[in-house]
Amino acid sequence: MIIARYALNGLPSSILTVLGVGNFPAFSGQLYGRNNVTMAGRKNIGPIPPGRYFIVGRQSGGRLGTITDFGLKNFYGTDRSMWFALYKEDWQIDDSVFIDGVKRGSFRLHPVGPRGLSEGCITLLHLSDFDYLREALVKTTMIPVPCTSFKAYGTITVT
Repeated sequence: MIIARYALNGLPSSILTVLGVGNFPAFSGQLYGRNNVTMAGRKNIGPIPPGRYFIVGRQSGGRLGTITDFGLKNFYGTDRSMWFALYKEDWQIDDSVFIDGVKRGSFRLHPVGPRGLSEGCITLLHLSDFDYLREALVKTTMIPVPCTSFKAYGTITVT
């Protein structure tokens, strides 16, 4: 099981600390919301809200999910099949959370893409760092996620 920490420090980048694996420069959110904890309730701008998240395999969603993923990989340059989903440990462990009355979701762990965006994901600044971390994640012993039928590679605590 992987245990990680990420601090929303208000700066352009922060460090994702993964115990026994390494420290990786990353960011969450964009524009004035980048790593800004006071903006966690702002959809598409704010960072991932503070809390503990399970690192799980990313599902390809909807009827067009596979087609969308194919297009993004081959024409845009982002292979979302390699990403991880981050499910918050709350009263209902799933792909969304309410913060300040705003529904946020689709939090992911992924490398920076061509446009340099993060709409609340934890985005590693270097593809090589993501590849290294991904290898460690897929090799770890998975843990059961409480009250669900799925397993997690580990957890990330966001402060």
